[in-house]
Amino acid sequence: MISMNYENSALRSVPRTGAALPQQPPTAGKHRFRPQPDHGRRALNVSALCVDRHLGDCPDRAAVIIRTNAGAEAVCYRELHERVCRLANPLKDQGVQRGDRVAIHLPLMVESIVALLACARIGAVHVVLDTELDAHSMAERLMECGAVAVLTGDGIGGASGPVPLKATLDGALEIAGTGTRTRVHLVLVTAINGAEITMTAGRDHYYDAMVDWYEPDFPPEAMYRDDPLFVLYSSGGRNGACAVTHTVGDYRRMASDAMEMAYPYTDADVPSGLLSMAWNAGQTPLLVGLLAHGGTIITTTEALMTLPS
Repeated sequence: MISMNYENSALRSVPRTGAALPQQPPTAGKHRFRPQPDHGRRALNVSALCVDRHLGDCPDRAAVIIRTNAGAEAVCYRELHERVCRLANPLKDQGVQRGDRVAIHLPLMVESIVALLACARIGAVHVVLDTELDAHSMAERLMECGAVAVLTGDGIGGASGPVPLKATLDGALEIAGTGTRTRVHLVLVTAINGAEITMTAGRDHYYDAMVDWYEPDFPPEAMYRDDPLFVLYSSGGRNGACAVTHTVGDYRRMASDAMEMAYPYTDADVPSGLLSMAWNAGQTPLLVGLLAHGGTIITTTEALMTLPS
């Protein structure tokens, strides 16, 4: 998936013995490797790269495996394609356009993987927000990236106690205010453990109640290599959080590099702990690279412990 372009070079004939060497132009000796501009260069949609291309040869292969105490549940590539299309349709229907930012405020689970691919399918830009963020930090990121939609959950369990995802998001949106400061007009809530939450009419919708109304088919958006696709936030520093926007071309190179590091010599499964660490850091290229190679993402329900009643 990595392509390189080199400038043309010309070879001069060797002068005869005793003759003066020809003068070299000022730019000679400077090895400049300039990639061709990406503007106007088509690229396969990341969603099609990860899902559609496998429907012909391995539709029943496991794309995601969820390990629980009661066993394991698998989601094949055919079912993953249906889920991605069922989410892409309502996102588009609710006004999420090509290039819009969509925040994913979920742990690594099937719905978060579906959200990532659905955003890529409609040409939207996904932003992964750490589930441990407080309301002020989340408000800062939502305002800075200009997110128009957020996918979150009711709540999860953490090492230090319950993590109320929806309540934290509500606090962040209240801090951000309305009007020009925040553009969020759609919130999809995944029911993870049945925690009590407050829903804002017109803006908040339960994930299953909305996506079940739509058809499991959506053609992937035509993409170009210089289209924005992914916003990555650093963990912060003296000047606060810093965001970097990556294009389709950048993202595919990142996915290729991630797979080269994860699969140096073997096709063994990538450890679920490594995938969770990458997701919590906002790094999604490893997951995309794994699906693009027809691999299987393995998750556990340890991060989704039931909240105390």
